Amino acid sequence: MDFFAHQDKARRNTLWLVLLFVLAVFCLIMITNIALVVVWWMFSQQQTLQAASERGLMELFSLKGFLLISLLVCGAVGLAILYKWFQLSSGGRAVAESLGGRQILPDTADPNERQALNVVEEMAIASGMPVPPVYLLEHELGINAFAAGNRPEDAVVGLTRGCVETFKRNELQGVVAHEFSHILNGDMGLNLRLIALLHGIVFIGKVGEMLLRGSRSRHRRKSNGQVAVVGLLLMVIGWLGTLFGQLIKAAVSRQREYLADASAVQFTRDPKGISDALKLIGGSQYGAELQSDQRSEVSHLFFGQVIRKMAAPFATHPPLMERIIRVQPDWDGNYIYRSEPSRLQKKRAEIEQLKQARERQARGTAVLGGVLLGTLSDADAPLDQVRIQLDALPDVLVEQAHDSLGAVALCFALLLDDKEDTRMRQLAWVQQTGFAGVQALTEKLYAQSSRLDPALRLPLIELLLPALKTLSAEQYQAFKRALMTLIRADQKTDLFEWCLYQLVYQYLAPTYEQQEAPLAPHLKLQAVADALQLVLSVLARYGHTDTADADKAFYRGVNAAGLYTLTPLDDDAADIQQLTAAVRRLGRVLPKEKARVFSAIRSCIQQDGQITVAEREMLGAIAAIMGSPLPLFIDLAELA
Repeated sequence: MDFFAHQDKARRNTLWLVLLFVLAVFCLIMITNIALVVVWWMFSQQQTLQAASERGLMELFSLKGFLLISLLVCGAVGLAILYKWFQLSSGGRAVAESLGGRQILPDTADPNERQALNVVEEMAIASGMPVPPVYLLEHELGINAFAAGNRPEDAVVGLTRGCVETFKRNELQGVVAHEFSHILNGDMGLNLRLIALLHGIVFIGKVGEMLLRGSRSRHRRKSNGQVAVVGLLLMVIGWLGTLFGQLIKAAVSRQREYLADASAVQFTRDPKGISDALKLIGGSQYGAELQSDQRSEVSHLFFGQVIRKMAAPFATHPPLMERIIRVQPDWDGNYIYRSEPSRLQKKRAEIEQLKQARERQARGTAVLGGVLLGTLSDADAPLDQVRIQLDALPDVLVEQAHDSLGAVALCFALLLDDKEDTRMRQLAWVQQTGFAGVQALTEKLYAQSSRLDPALRLPLIELLLPALKTLSAEQYQAFKRALMTLIRADQKTDLFEWCLYQLVYQYLAPTYEQQEAPLAPHLKLQAVADALQLVLSVLARYGHTDTADADKAFYRGVNAAGLYTLTPLDDDAADIQQLTAAVRRLGRVLPKEKARVFSAIRSCIQQDGQITVAEREMLGAIAAIMGSPLPLFIDLAELA
């Protein structure tokens, strides 16, 4: 799937969404003006019906009154949107918690939750994005899932209780892959904007409901009837706003579900996984239904239709049968009815099999070399490659990566210097971080991490990131200071240290630090050509030992981007310290221009037909800074 093209389409869809929203608000303004004038005309007459008729209805219409009512409606809608947007500013976590979700902790012992975390970890690493927190909607028995967030860095994946208890591993992979495609297609941010905009439209109805309740609670007087009528009128207008909102939401949402289903098949290379998941929803007594009071507001976020009986024009998802047939054209029309009692035992057996797979180190190490050197066949899905990498990690490191203190200690251990005197100074600084027991744990983990195959460092870092998000704000600041101190211990920053810091910072900063408003994107890559020149120069230099090969790689990259006049920078100009700013500037180009950036990167690293460890780590950091997927355009199998 061309995710950059779909991100660009999502950006254009945002413009259509705004136009539809403006049209809906305009209609509401007109209806509100007409309705309030009619009510005012009726109650402003104190005489008989005959006397009332002497004052024409049209006399009450005036430009001043129209503008005043329009201003009040727009102000109310605007304030409601700002309020909802502020609520959602923290990203997907706000959505998950509003639905009653609880975060599944990385060290959970529950086999269902453990499997869910494993699948999300694999999917995140395979798609080149940070591993998102996973939330469980434990009171929802319907089979459903969602992804929510403003950016990949603050995204979360939510799963219902019915989802984690019903699905086998391959079915859960299909559903999670579907949700990840929404993240990578740019749908996720659009979905949150849709929630905020539609909240503004339906807010008028909520005002009417408050007025109606208020009129009943007051002592009986003449104005009560007027307030009740106005409240009822606003409720009707709010109902019309809800109607407009449902139509907008359905129009924006339905076609994207087909795309996400197709993307999930490409992720997993297993059409059966997602098709069986859809069949299980059709065969379940609960279906994909939610019980939450907010289900209507967030219905477009979910994998399946959260309200069962929904008229076709207002449905946010295509019919189950159509989705299944698109994925599995030869479907026999039968849903899957799965009995529940044996599911827990089956999941435990599957987890035990995964544990045994990790112990097969000889096979894991051999196949890992094939992954990194590009000698695997096209039949190997990205998830298979990621699973091989994770299976090759020592169990003790995997266990510590799922614990907050262990994740902190692992980051520290990976930064410890080979020289003993420098390492001793670093450990002394670690002791001063305020994390109880972290020095001893860091020293213990250094013995393991120092022997780790360099090719496994990046999967390990990506694996430990969710545990770091459980730190408190004070712990985060202490952790960040310690990282910078350890990196500067030898008075220089090497490539791996830069990569580790960027991966950690880009993932954690949106949660713990105030983010600057994004700058307006550049329309053309030419505007940031100097930034691409620096990035390709550094990438070519670190990926090739021979200067001639490095120059060839650079020119192949810039030619792929269509910037034929650029020349490689010398070693002094291509400084790792300047790389962060250059990558951030590249991240400001439009999605269709990002495709050119990564085409250049791909061509650069393909010069020698393999991806080195240094190149792979740099690619991970670059993708994190730019907020873009990675292996979907750098397919390791294609480098064979």
